[in-house]
Amino acid sequence: MRRCNCCTEEKPGSTSVCPECGNPGPAVPEETLTALLRPEASSRRLPVRYLFCESHDCSTVYYSATGASRFTKSDLTVRVGSKEAEAPRPLCYCFGHTYESMREEWDQSHRTTALAEIETATKAGACRCRVTNPRGTCCLSEVRRFCDELRESER
Repeated sequence: MRRCNCCTEEKPGSTSVCPECGNPGPAVPEETLTALLRPEASSRRLPVRYLFCESHDCSTVYYSATGASRFTKSDLTVRVGSKEAEAPRPLCYCFGHTYESMREEWDQSHRTTALAEIETATKAGACRCRVTNPRGTCCLSEVRRFCDELRESER
């Protein structure tokens, strides 16, 4: 079976911290920035490595390893689900699953089919995580974590 590269490649390491919140973040593939930055934001881009700020409370999404450049949620063409407080909060960008849609399915049936659907589609090579997900990585680990949270909420 074919598998997309975004789900099998190792995450690049990080060596710097977000200039706004001070938390370290993983490097972001060049193609992610190219795909998701608005044209006016992209024109401010420096020819350096960028990292993703994972802090939920920080307005910065991408920052340069040197700290000389950063982009916020308004600079992107998509909502950054992990940084949003209001619905819809995207969770799986390739297949349209949100935190809210998964929670709703869970509340109605005490299960969610999203994880199995995403895994099946990913194995078939149908995901495009590097150009749809602001992290530039596969969403499966985040979807699994959220599924675990849903199961825990039942206990």
